[in-house]
Amino acid sequence: MVKLAVISDEISQDFEHSLKVIKELGAEYVELRTLWNKYIVDFSDNELHEVKRLVNRYGLRVSHVCSPTFKIYIDDSKGYEKHLSILRRAIELTKLFDLNYTRIFTFWWQGSLELYIDKIVEKLQPAIEIAEKEGVYLIVENEYSCFVGTGNELRLLLDKLKSKWVKVLWDPGNAFFARETPYPYGYEKIKDYVMYMHIKDAAVENGRFVFKPIGKGMIDYEGQIRDVINKDIVISLETHYAPPSGSKEEGTRESFKGLVEIVKKVLKK
Repeated sequence: MVKLAVISDEISQDFEHSLKVIKELGAEYVELRTLWNKYIVDFSDNELHEVKRLVNRYGLRVSHVCSPTFKIYIDDSKGYEKHLSILRRAIELTKLFDLNYTRIFTFWWQGSLELYIDKIVEKLQPAIEIAEKEGVYLIVENEYSCFVGTGNELRLLLDKLKSKWVKVLWDPGNAFFARETPYPYGYEKIKDYVMYMHIKDAAVENGRFVFKPIGKGMIDYEGQIRDVINKDIVISLETHYAPPSGSKEEGTRESFKGLVEIVKKVLKK
């Protein structure tokens, strides 16, 4: 069975409303990032129990507890210590929801990866040690505003780190914004390391990058989904697209419909 998730705040900050929409759409999983205008890693234990209660009430499962770990500048020493604490909290939440992976980033972009990769590797070592001790994988998300934005750059980092505790959160849309052809080129570089996927579609219109509903952009999602559909990977919708009305919910509904159409098409072949 294809595992489909939706990030709740791509619908609304009203978490219960988002759960209703996700259930209606037919997704099995919800991804937690910001709920009620608050980052999930900042929730108290009592607030988290309420989140679990609501998720259970709507018959859904949590696919991922998002963390902003290492979305900071690489030389920010105070921020670095804070983000190690954020990582520890994210791991606590990951275990609370019976998961074994949590995402990290690779610091805000300041120049070519080759110039900073050794420093990135050094900075990630304490995080890897924490993850190994807790038995939780770190999944690096390729993010175009960070040092690692493409599949090619992800592979360079993985080869340098050489850790079984570091895997990939693959985002074809982010790779596209980082000026890589996500599928098949970028994906081919890291396909054996992918544990989770975010999907968003995009195109270049009149020289500008713009978000599009899934299936309406320039990314080969039919090929991408065909390649992962039989793997134990959650495909999580992070559309970022909003129609002219500006409604995030409408954008998510349109994108989820496009995603389901692609999945059905792939399953028929």
